[in-house]
Amino acid sequence: MENPSRRAFLGGKVPELSPWDQFLLQLHRKVQGTVHPLEAESSQALLTVAVIADLHHARQLCHAFGVKLYVLGIPYCAEDLVDPVLWVDVGQLNQLLLVDKEKNQWFMQAGVTMAQLKAAGFSQLADLPDTLNVACWLAQPQYHPYAPQQVQKSGLVHASLLMADGTVSSLGAFGTQNTKPLNTPTLRQLVPQLFQLSQSEAMQQLLRLPAWGAQYRLDALVTEPVNLAYLLLGHGGHLGVLEWVVIQQSELRVPPPLKSPPLSATLQILAQELDAAVRAAFDPDALFSY
Repeated sequence: MENPSRRAFLGGKVPELSPWDQFLLQLHRKVQGTVHPLEAESSQALLTVAVIADLHHARQLCHAFGVKLYVLGIPYCAEDLVDPVLWVDVGQLNQLLLVDKEKNQWFMQAGVTMAQLKAAGFSQLADLPDTLNVACWLAQPQYHPYAPQQVQKSGLVHASLLMADGTVSSLGAFGTQNTKPLNTPTLRQLVPQLFQLSQSEAMQQLLRLPAWGAQYRLDALVTEPVNLAYLLLGHGGHLGVLEWVVIQQSELRVPPPLKSPPLSATLQILAQELDAAVRAAFDPDALFSY
């Protein structure tokens, strides 16, 4: 078979690769994990991540080629699948370590499963599917129906989040008693915006309800102790890609589903506007969401 470079040298025309094929070619070259196109006629592919660096390469190429980046296992609505999509399977990022025996704090990568956590003593998670991983568990609101200003019962201590601009935000305790600085310029710009949203009238109305009425947990900023990691509870995969999280097992409480009267039309709109503002602050180019 004659190779393309020889054919071009002899004057033959080499067909140009489509942007999607260029994206896949570069992704294959850069990652250690495996890349599989999902359908011949579809601009969708699956990246099975081997190392965290694969997530960073994938984000950079998705941003450059206008491809959405979604975590496999998090539900998305059909409208999200209009653009080319790269699904990332984080299942091989499954390191689980006890990092503070006295406080019973555990480090867990995004792909750690509920089966692993149950085996480690997380009896609170007994009713959850064994195959559900930490990234998908944290992202789905139905698993975290905490009442307003009760998000500290999640036991979250710290989280590492790959953001749309490629920075990695360290999300943890925040306030006068925490001396650790916000670790990126993006985070230093983002947090004042979030605090401003948390003081809005819409927010005050949501805080008076028995169940949280928005998607993104802005009540994390008015809960004691303030911890930015709480923002990831039920975030739907829209705010970034989780790399790892630290959870204090002894503090984790899994709440029963909370029933709340339907929101009024006005408050529903206000909650949607708050969510849109949070999403735009984290992901202005809609890399992770439609």
